[in-house]
Amino acid sequence: MRKLFLLLALLLPLPAGAVTVERIAAVIDGQVVTVSEVSQLVEIRFFARKGDSEDEHRRNVLDVLIAQVLRLRDVERFGAQEIPTESIEARFAEIRGRFASPSEFEAAVARAELTLDEVRALIKRQLQVDAYIQERFLPAVFIGNEEIDEYYRTRGSSGTLSPAAREELRTALRSTRLAEEIDKWTARLRLRANVDVFAWR
Repeated sequence: MRKLFLLLALLLPLPAGAVTVERIAAVIDGQVVTVSEVSQLVEIRFFARKGDSEDEHRRNVLDVLIAQVLRLRDVERFGAQEIPTESIEARFAEIRGRFASPSEFEAAVARAELTLDEVRALIKRQLQVDAYIQERFLPAVFIGNEEIDEYYRTRGSSGTLSPAAREELRTALRSTRLAEEIDKWTARLRLRANVDVFAWR
């Protein structure tokens, strides 16, 4: 069974005499991400693929892994939240839904040399980071009516926004602003860290 060095921190003993050669994908302040970890997440479709090539997708997965390592440091420093089981199962079902059938998903998990419980543990870690982000950044993201009106005008739209359309636009702008704040935070974390990238396949 492959080691999940970063997200699970599991120490799995190898059989006596076994030799495992792991290719290093990246090192973050001495913490190793292996190519095997990238391959595991690609195999089980842990992250939705956005129409990019296989090579681009693997590089994107590595970038997310690096970001997760950096973000987890803040999460663990302030204390990770407990994640409800139903939230974990909902994300688990979302990942499983990327396959044609549950059996195909379970076969991919087996090929990745993971167990279903280890997949759930990966999901829990990701949701803990998500919860921290929502708690830390979302309250500070404010979208006023003036900003909504300006955005509406700059898109060449005319007429009066209905209350429902205004709130829908506010939600979309808030989501965009939150993503920008997360990117800035992650960039700051990365600048303070020593990150070396070697390979992703």
